Amino acid sequence: MIDKRHVVAIASVLSLTALGAHAAEPAARLKSATCSAPAYTADLKDEYLQGTVRLAVLVDADGSVKQAKVVESSGHRALDRASLRASYSCKFGAAGKDGGEPGWSTVQYKWIND
Repeated sequence: MIDKRHVVAIASVLSLTALGAHAAEPAARLKSATCSAPAYTADLKDEYLQGTVRLAVLVDADGSVKQAKVVESSGHRALDRASLRASYSCKFGAAGKDGGEPGWSTVQYKWIND
């Protein structure tokens, strides 16, 4: 029998928040992001794991993710870890001419097994 399940991992940037003096103007500091879809490995597929993972990511002045942490778990450690790994592929728009301070943003991965 052919397995016709589809697995979708959707990444979305939920909010952009800057640190320090830039906190009043987060949109000016951090621009929108592009994120790669996380790898949904065979072992995850076999377990039919689904859920939503919300991460806080620290974005450097060049738009790269320097740190990530789970702020809301999917309830599945494997999905949380895959989301963390994928979050480092996110690339945010440049923070501006002077670069400025790193800022925090929230990224969410939704794992759907349909």
